[in-house]
Amino acid sequence: MWVAVLRGDYLGMHLRRNIFCVLSAAVMVALSACASSADPVPTLDWQPCRENAEFDCATIAVPVDWARPRGATIDVAVVREQAGDVERKVGTLVSLPGGPGSSGVDEILRGGKFSPQLRERFDIVSIDPRGVQRSHPVRCDSGLVASQPNMVPDAGGRIEEVRSYARDLADSCRTYTGPLIDHLDAASVARDVDALRAALGEDQLTLYSRSYGTMPAQAYAELFPKRLRASLMDSVDDHSLDGREFLASEARAGQDTFDEFAAWCAREEQCVLHGADVHQIYGELFAKAGRDELLFADKPLGSLELSQKVTQRLYAPEWSRLATDLKTLIDQPASSPVPPTLAQRSGEPTPMPQLAMCSDWRFDIEDQQDWLRLWHEQNTNAPTLRAHFAWGAGTLCSGWPIAPQNPQHHPDIRDGAPILVMNSLHDPATPHEWATQVVADTPRAALLTYAGWGHGVYNRTRCTTTAADEYFITLTLPAESSCAPS
Repeated sequence: MWVAVLRGDYLGMHLRRNIFCVLSAAVMVALSACASSADPVPTLDWQPCRENAEFDCATIAVPVDWARPRGATIDVAVVREQAGDVERKVGTLVSLPGGPGSSGVDEILRGGKFSPQLRERFDIVSIDPRGVQRSHPVRCDSGLVASQPNMVPDAGGRIEEVRSYARDLADSCRTYTGPLIDHLDAASVARDVDALRAALGEDQLTLYSRSYGTMPAQAYAELFPKRLRASLMDSVDDHSLDGREFLASEARAGQDTFDEFAAWCAREEQCVLHGADVHQIYGELFAKAGRDELLFADKPLGSLELSQKVTQRLYAPEWSRLATDLKTLIDQPASSPVPPTLAQRSGEPTPMPQLAMCSDWRFDIEDQQDWLRLWHEQNTNAPTLRAHFAWGAGTLCSGWPIAPQNPQHHPDIRDGAPILVMNSLHDPATPHEWATQVVADTPRAALLTYAGWGHGVYNRTRCTTTAADEYFITLTLPAESSCAPS
């Protein structure tokens, strides 16, 4: 049983147990006792969703720790939109949300995620991954979550303070979340998905994953290659990178997409900053934020928060709104420095599902000097933005006291279905270079590049949607390697 669970073969575990029982019966005449020891396949009790009765909702019980399959369990929330054309139904498509921390249930309930053609031919199923919203959410002390330490080393940040904070935060998360805090990794989510497959009665699954959802999708391809009919990884994470290169490549991606925005602003008169030096404006704002002189919605805006808000505008991308944001900030009257609040426990919990990242990535930072050196690499790779928002996550995870259960590694995908990877050429969160490397590391994988901007490719243009739908329905990989921007 242990070998089966560690390999992730959910049904194979029961099959090998039954074979053992049959052999034992020949020797010990104990067939009936052995047959009754097999664990039942999980089931789904579909009911109309409380938020929207047009969809079906259910839960599935999965182990907190897949290495102890008969130990404590949690309920994972599941949603289903049934295929519109039952007679022409291809199968079940499981959609894995990004984040980490996004709700797949909410994505389906909002509707419109997939094309009408795909919704006709597939049952569309998604989940709230373990630790997210309806699936035993990760909760930590709200006071600590709201008051993170200074993570800019040349502005007085100290790595030892970050490590002390990380220990306190993890302790509060364990208090409010329990043992699940040790088992949030993408490989565990992949095993949850295979339990879902068994409960659905499917021999194979069709997977769509986006952004951080590509992490469990890659784990599923490693653990269950024979259970995979098709897998489209949209805006993919490269889980082979060490911490240093992860941070460096994220910084390069942020700078690349900001440069694309600046070029648009220079050529388009509709940009409210047209004719101004956008790079210089950002530099002035970054300096003000570093002095605690910048406000956003009447609240202090730190330098890393500024970088994060700018980068998030590049997801769609929302260039006009980003230009307006920057103009509003640069026109802001001078304000007195607002000292940051000290991290203190409030005694009240708040959701913090983003911490799942620390279960999948290792960031080894030796000391203050090493941290400062990494910071200077961020500045070199992102000379305007100075740093990517991934810097804060990587810094926090470097001090996380819980060892990652699924640390980065080169994928071991031996066989299985052809995999389609889709990525924008200018993506602020999952660089195109990641997609190129993932395809190189994955046998029988193909890359379709959207030669434009933003994070998330499936529904960008008719070209990207049609190519994806054709792959899902007929298992035909795209004949072309790129789609022109809209």
